[in-house]
Amino acid sequence: TKVMLSAAAALAVTAVTAQAQVYSVNTVGYVNQAYPADTLVAVANPLDDGTNTLNSALLGVPAKSSAQFWTGAGFTTSGKGATWSPDQSIPPGAGFFIQSKTAYTNTWVGELVANAGESVTNALPTDALVMVGSPIPYAGTLNTPELGLLGVPAKSSAQFWNGAGYTTSGKGATWSPDLPVNVADGFFIQSKTAYDWVQTAPAN
Repeated sequence: TKVMLSAAAALAVTAVTAQAQVYSVNTVGYVNQAYPADTLVAVANPLDDGTNTLNSALLGVPAKSSAQFWTGAGFTTSGKGATWSPDQSIPPGAGFFIQSKTAYTNTWVGELVANAGESVTNALPTDALVMVGSPIPYAGTLNTPELGLLGVPAKSSAQFWNGAGYTTSGKGATWSPDLPVNVADGFFIQSKTAYDWVQTAPAN
């Protein structure tokens, strides 16, 4: 089932996925995302809160939690005390891992990163493994047109954390297997050649 955060909804739109619920009125909304206790979860910020840091978007996560960020060669870690340290930037479109000390549901609050009908671009470098998320809170599968990943070059790959390892999809004419992408999911992608991943916000 395809789900999107509507830019023109007059009533609340609810999308239930494995991890997230989306509620929206116009372009401002929020996403609830559950983190099980002491479990590594791949996430991505689905909304622009104007600051987009760990402390602006995830301040309520329990103390002794951690966040891990892929650098291209390994991971850097932020720890949660009264606040996050270091306070990493988490713009829409960037993926990372969260491990909550105890079970917690985070509420992402903000606006669509692009105005209705406008586009946002996430540049994918040549043959580099990068951790990403959908910068506009669409959900569906890798082949869902609105997600904008059908144009990624052939021989690219995507990897999704399943809690114990990674499930991989390869790109030919389409993605196979056609893995689900939920709102606020983070995942790895490795583009065979440089590619501008373009998404367009829903029109009014």
